[in-house]
Amino acid sequence: MSNKSILLIEPEISLAEVLQICLGELTGWNVTVSASIQASINLCKSLCPDVILLDASTSESDALLFIEQLKQHSAVRSIPILLITARADWFTAHQLSQMGFAGAIKPFTPSALPAQISHLLGWSTS
Repeated sequence: MSNKSILLIEPEISLAEVLQICLGELTGWNVTVSASIQASINLCKSLCPDVILLDASTSESDALLFIEQLKQHSAVRSIPILLITARADWFTAHQLSQMGFAGAIKPFTPSALPAQISHLLGWSTS
């Protein structure tokens, strides 16, 4: 897989570590972790990642506020945002798109997560 830059917004430290390891070691992707929405806005501006992975345990209002704040910055408004959630099946792809998400990933197996992300974003897995 080609070298990609991932911004992971995950407030739970242990889960952030697992995600960072599985994405970094299985793919070689550069993973930056942020525990807060506000810090993530600044990270997006400085890193300009290829994708943002946002944990759905962040309150919905915070997640939607984050998307609205990103839209205010032209350099980062086109970065796709994937929601990581146990409730991904609550929303259709159309509803996720209307909220500003490129897709959602339900509970995952670490070895399958890179393929799920690549599939949702149309990235080559070779």
